[in-house]
Amino acid sequence: MWEFVCKYWLEFLFGIVGAALTAAYGWLAKKFNEERKKTQAIESGVRDMLRLTILDNYERCKTAGFISVARKEAVDSAYSSYHTLGGNGVITQVHKEIMEMPIIK
Repeated sequence: MWEFVCKYWLEFLFGIVGAALTAAYGWLAKKFNEERKKTQAIESGVRDMLRLTILDNYERCKTAGFISVARKEAVDSAYSSYHTLGGNGVITQVHKEIMEMPIIK
């Protein structure tokens, strides 16, 4: 065995290095996929919370008939984050309606 290794040491070395790199790549790919799934779940959860916050503020302000400047700014910021995270649809119309509500003096 030792004679074989000595005779073909370069091929043997490349074989070992290649196997190690393949194993490392497999391990890193698995970790990357796990982290990507976690990140997607976090983004989805945050997007859902922002959606709920925007809808809750909409209902409160619609019932009251007005909105405060601070609440309007907070909803606008929440919508911006929601939209950046890929949210769309009904919330765009709700945001538009909130921005058009009269401001309490």
